[in-house]
Amino acid sequence: MEKAIKISQFQDVFNPAPLSTKKDIEEFYYQTSLARTGDEYSDFVRMLSIQIEDSKDTCLHKIFIGHAGSGKTTELFRLREYLEEKKFVTGFGRCDLDLDGGDIEYIDVLFLILDILVGMCQEYDIKLSSQTVKKIYDYWYTEVENIDNTTSYVELGIEDGIEASVKLLTLAKVFAKIKGILKNSSESRMTLRKKVEPKVSELMLQIKELIVYVQEELKKLGLRDIPVIILDGLDKIPINQARQIFKKNGARFADLPIHLIITFPIALTYDASYQLIQSWFPNPEKLPMIKIHKWNKDHYEEGYVEGINTLKTMVGLRADAELFEEKVLETLILNTGGYIRDLFACISKAATRARVRGAETVSMKDAEYALGVLEADLNGRYKEKSIDTLKKIYNGEKYFSASEEITELLQIGVVLEYNGERWCDLHPLVTKWLKEHKKV
Repeated sequence: MEKAIKISQFQDVFNPAPLSTKKDIEEFYYQTSLARTGDEYSDFVRMLSIQIEDSKDTCLHKIFIGHAGSGKTTELFRLREYLEEKKFVTGFGRCDLDLDGGDIEYIDVLFLILDILVGMCQEYDIKLSSQTVKKIYDYWYTEVENIDNTTSYVELGIEDGIEASVKLLTLAKVFAKIKGILKNSSESRMTLRKKVEPKVSELMLQIKELIVYVQEELKKLGLRDIPVIILDGLDKIPINQARQIFKKNGARFADLPIHLIITFPIALTYDASYQLIQSWFPNPEKLPMIKIHKWNKDHYEEGYVEGINTLKTMVGLRADAELFEEKVLETLILNTGGYIRDLFACISKAATRARVRGAETVSMKDAEYALGVLEADLNGRYKEKSIDTLKKIYNGEKYFSASEEITELLQIGVVLEYNGERWCDLHPLVTKWLKEHKKV
């Protein structure tokens, strides 16, 4: 990615994809801690990496909380880069990409962890015993064979007596096939889960035995012996499935002898199950939204500009400021509420309109068009009965206890949480719509 010097490059530089390479992070990342929490020393990556470095004999199991599209994935890639520099072996899984983001259960997540561990063995040339590989292989191959009989032992090249490294490659082939089932085949996915569920304790044993073996091998390689696994994307899954994974099966993940970082839906922090979940994932980490206003007890503080300036700087790292006409960028920032995903989407859509006009800069009319599209989308997400709650937030009730309604409004991005202190506000375009339609 290169910095945009013309608006035809906006689709690339304001793509919602996270910054995932060391080069992109160095060139385009901007530190946002002060604008998010009010504390410049609250950088998620530094805080969590210190905790992991200091945990010599204990394993950290952390949930990483925040709105989808708020910048969590970029922070997790930063964490991976930092930990690898410190000689931690770090595996990264994208549950929303590697699995079916609309239908994920705990068995799928456990399989993904096992798949990441096998990938670590391949990457670091860790030789597993033939017996270990065959044990894992037989467990999974039997299930795949029962579901999909198009793949044979001969096709995969599994034979007794061949080297463990060759069998590891074969195991990776089987795992690739399972990921395909879990991601793309609804009926086969349900069948696979039903077959694995009665013997999930055996799966847990496989994972734990593999972790212990990997730990011993990492020591020999002069690396940190406790591997780190980062699982992104579980903050985006349906809230009922998130409850099943974290509430009903959280103990399974807490039992794994690894450092485990897992993204978590911010809406579920307003659920009655959240306290129980913290017993398995203590001391959670949170990435609050970037504040464009600062709420102080019963009013907005005047003159607060930290969040607006932070977002202007973030945009300025990706594109020349001259490509936006006067006050256009500030208008886009103020109307997207510090939500990076919404801001970037509106910039891209406004730039597209400017391109249709044959213009070389983004005008206020372009920005208003993009914001209008987002406004219509946002205000079609909630039910009429939620308007009373939205009115309460507008009128100053910024703090909420657990409830199904606030959970849903947070999940759909109509209500946003700021500052890491559980104060909420309406998305600015929801406020705009409510005013225009005389609801407030």
